[in-house]
Amino acid sequence: MPTDTDQYEYIYDTAKKIISDYLRLKKDELQPDSHIVDDIGADSLALVELGFQLSETFNVPIVDTSDDKLVFKHLVRYIQENMPQNDD
Repeated sequence: MPTDTDQYEYIYDTAKKIISDYLRLKKDELQPDSHIVDDIGADSLALVELGFQLSETFNVPIVDTSDDKLVFKHLVRYIQENMPQNDD
C-alpha cells in the first residue's frame, strides 16, 4: 500500500513531466516553489490546457487558477487531497 509520501512523489513527478513537456521547460526549470505564471511564464491558454491534462491524469476536479495553486508544490498537494481514494 503506497504511503502519502509515495503518492506525493508520484503526483509530483507526473505533474512535473506534464507541465514541463507542455511548456517545453528544461529539466530543472520547474521547482517546488515555482509559480507557474510568474516564474515559468504560462499564459491563460496554457493554464486551461494544463488544467484539463492534470484533471484527466489524476481524476480530480479541474484545478482552478487561484494564485496559491499556481505554486507548483501547492498544486501537487491540491491534487493529492482531491484524488479519489482507493479502498482496496
